Amino acid sequence: MEMVYRRIEYWIEGDANAQRRLNNAPWTKDKILKKTIKQILFFGIAVLIANTFLAYIIGVDEVINIIKEPISMHLNGFIAMIVFSFIFYGVFAFLREQVCTTICPYGRLQGVLLDKQSLAVYYDFERGEPRGKMKKKVEPETPALGDCIDCNLCVKVCPTGIDIRNGIQLECVNCTACMDACDEVMEKIERPKGLIRLDSYEGIVNKKHKLINKRSIAYSSVLLILLVLESFLFINRSEVDVLMLRTPGTMYYELEDGTISNLFNYQLTNKTGNVYKIEFVCTNIDDVEFEFAGEHPTTVSNGNSEGAVFIKIPKSKILDRKTNLKISVMVGDREIDQVKTTFLGPIK
Repeated sequence: MEMVYRRIEYWIEGDANAQRRLNNAPWTKDKILKKTIKQILFFGIAVLIANTFLAYIIGVDEVINIIKEPISMHLNGFIAMIVFSFIFYGVFAFLREQVCTTICPYGRLQGVLLDKQSLAVYYDFERGEPRGKMKKKVEPETPALGDCIDCNLCVKVCPTGIDIRNGIQLECVNCTACMDACDEVMEKIERPKGLIRLDSYEGIVNKKHKLINKRSIAYSSVLLILLVLESFLFINRSEVDVLMLRTPGTMYYELEDGTISNLFNYQLTNKTGNVYKIEFVCTNIDDVEFEFAGEHPTTVSNGNSEGAVFIKIPKSKILDRKTNLKISVMVGDREIDQVKTTFLGPIK
């Protein structure tokens, strides 16, 4: 998201130098208009990010309900939406660099993830060194200088205050402000642009740009394996997850017809938009009866439903204090899940 907000800033206020001039300029209609448009766009994107974040936690339907229905019906959800919107707005509008250097783990992992072939914002030390101020009259014995005139403009425009000429550093957020500033200077002194550019260490030293190497192959392989694994899990996931537990604090009941009854609570988690009528079938013991307390179990579209059921087993089928049950969860003739639970009975 850093680059999204940075692009918006560049589109509205210009590059780093133009932004600095605008910030130092007096408040005019043009400045107020640009700042207002930028902040409105920033907050709009923050709201979108906050809604997306909440959708992962409470579900898309619940987020839509918070937006469409009266605030009083979803007060907690509305407050959470506002709070997260302002948090994301504050981070990306005012604290981007601080978050990148102190909270975001990417900077800490740079030393592991980057190698000599990795593309990043680099200063071309082969071309820029030795640094020195430009002089109209150069003494014959003066050694030849590089293209860097040591104006320090790259340091001044850096939002985190680093000197990119010292190499890749933790605080670099790849905003490319130093690139823009340096290109302007190079244009003024009639030198080729790109003294600071997106390049690799290998590209600067040996003028070679090798995108495919051992590390990129290894990273790509790991990513491919993760994508295949995620796709496999997604394709083979069950449509409905069922949790069935014996009701806490209850024992078995011995009925007049010679059956033993246990009370269980069940919860159905439907991962689809379909509504299913559920049946329970015990697969490891015959003559098991399911008597529902209340309505017959039916799933809720993209949601949870729960209920209670009495499981009855003939006393002759119970051979121990605890009997393991294997229960198939059926929709018509199709099994969508399996549940294992424990049934209590009298000690023989």
